[in-house]
Amino acid sequence: MILPEADGLLAPIMDIDGFRLACLIDASTGMVLAAQQDQADIGLPAAAAGATDIANVLALLNGRMATGESLEDVIVTFSSSLYMVRPIRRDPDPQILLLVILDRLRTNLAMARRSIRDFCVSFAS
Repeated sequence: MILPEADGLLAPIMDIDGFRLACLIDASTGMVLAAQQDQADIGLPAAAAGATDIANVLALLNGRMATGESLEDVIVTFSSSLYMVRPIRRDPDPQILLLVILDRLRTNLAMARRSIRDFCVSFAS
């Protein structure tokens, strides 16, 4: 179920140079809660499920290594895209994940990461 207020929720993320997709995902089910896309060629359900799987695998790995740290973010690079997965809150078991897909050639990774971090901080408070 996609929230009707997604336009307003994800507006700060849509302002990132190279924006292609942003969605809020229920971390336990992989269900998309809110989404905005600049391009229709990205399979939203598959991207959300993949982001959830990545976060869950890394949480499992972290638990087995007993580092006591929580997941901050994950950046996956492809030849033309950057996929960024970040828990909205830095809990041991995140409830909501943010997935952002950016055009690798048009995005400043440091600025995008800062914008995403700031969004998550303001969203969680």
